[in-house]
Amino acid sequence: MALLSSIVTFASEHILGLIIVGILIHLTRNYFTPGAVAVPGPFAAKLSNIWRFVDVARGRPDITLYKLHKKYGDYVRLGPNVVSVQNPDVLRTIYGINKGFRKTNFYRVQQQLANGKPTQTLFTTLDEDFHAAIKRPVTSAYSMSTLTEFEPFVDTTIRNLFKRLDEFVENEKGCDIAIWMQYYAFDVIGELTYSKPLGFLEKGRDVDGIIASLEKMLDYAGKIGQMPWLDYLFIKNPLKQLVSGGSTGAVARFARDHMSERLQSPQNKNESRKDFLSRFLEAKVRSPNVVGDAQVFSYTVSNVNAGSDTTAISLRAILYYTMKENRVMNKLCQELRDAVDAGKVSMPVSWKQSQELPYLDAVIKEALRLHPAVGLLLERVVPESGLQLPNGPFLPPGTIVGANPWIIHRHSLFGDKTQDFIPERWLRGDNEPKIAFEERRQKMVGATLTFGAGPRTCIGKNISLLEIYKLIPSLLLTYNVRACLEHDCEFGHSLT
Repeated sequence: MALLSSIVTFASEHILGLIIVGILIHLTRNYFTPGAVAVPGPFAAKLSNIWRFVDVARGRPDITLYKLHKKYGDYVRLGPNVVSVQNPDVLRTIYGINKGFRKTNFYRVQQQLANGKPTQTLFTTLDEDFHAAIKRPVTSAYSMSTLTEFEPFVDTTIRNLFKRLDEFVENEKGCDIAIWMQYYAFDVIGELTYSKPLGFLEKGRDVDGIIASLEKMLDYAGKIGQMPWLDYLFIKNPLKQLVSGGSTGAVARFARDHMSERLQSPQNKNESRKDFLSRFLEAKVRSPNVVGDAQVFSYTVSNVNAGSDTTAISLRAILYYTMKENRVMNKLCQELRDAVDAGKVSMPVSWKQSQELPYLDAVIKEALRLHPAVGLLLERVVPESGLQLPNGPFLPPGTIVGANPWIIHRHSLFGDKTQDFIPERWLRGDNEPKIAFEERRQKMVGATLTFGAGPRTCIGKNISLLEIYKLIPSLLLTYNVRACLEHDCEFGHSLT
């Protein structure tokens, strides 16, 4: 007892000093984390994840990371146990099939609460076996061959969008096309998932504040995802959920309400146009051991979560870069006019027709290269086998490793001037042998992370591409679109 009393007395008298010593020991252990210690990076990042939290909170971590890779090379240490990769040769290992690299707790932060419980979706689940199990029953619904059956849904939304844009033309007003792209993306998801628009285009505003809620959630996830344990304090705190009675996130609530509305009024569904909800319910019948009511709900959350905001970002990027470069805009519009004159396109432009427009394809690929929707690491955990980085150190199991699409897309394998918008890099050069072009193009496609990579590639990729490849040519054929410079705007009907 005397010894214990002495220890307590000593601790109470030297509490501040002991705390400081404890912090120093913790920071020292962080600095010398096996494997990561051999990777260069900012000194503060080697000590604590607070460095990357602050960097993301500042708003442009992609710029920071680009500068760091320019300074340090293919591998940069972003945290005590976090390594960013720029070497394309290691992508197949990190994101390949059956490689054992699972998602990190960064994705757990993005799990929406439903009645106080996190909803594991196809995007946010960390359990690879569970992911494979819930993906299997609905994979066919997301295939491009099936999605072409959804074209009438997209066509309807495009026509609704154009009705609203016509109002700006008639009033000779400039238009904030960026926000209308988001309204379009949300209403397409509504049509595809529930056979009804969600009302964004009709009302011309953020319905139920869902866009604001989604942006707030993504901002939260981006920052808190750098230190995921904070999520258990701020949102997924069991005590907090007990007191609140089990809260439901805005996006999950939005998806749940629209799903319930459809299920309560099945007679309003157009049976000739089978939507995603119908296909999810069919999966429930086919695979009752895997797909229950909760899983059907999870599928709809995935559609609303991933199918709206990322598509809107992509549409904005394509229009921004195209309007910014008159040369590109003129060349693209000429291709579209030639297609009209040859009778190769209709309105709205179909998916099949869009695939016969090579410069359109190059413009879209180049915009998505320069401005992918995801601007953070696609984090993975190194498995038990470890990871030997090419021309780099060995990373032991448990190390967090990943690539940022913004950084990979600016690698030299994409050619010269990777910071510039040059759609021609995706086309065969005048004197370029066909075999050389195909090899070069395949390397670029293989290093493209716009929709992720490997078994965790975004399942809604084809939805987004369908929306994009139909809207962009249809918009440019219908309207004469020019960027606004201060008060000098031009937004009128196209001569074609």
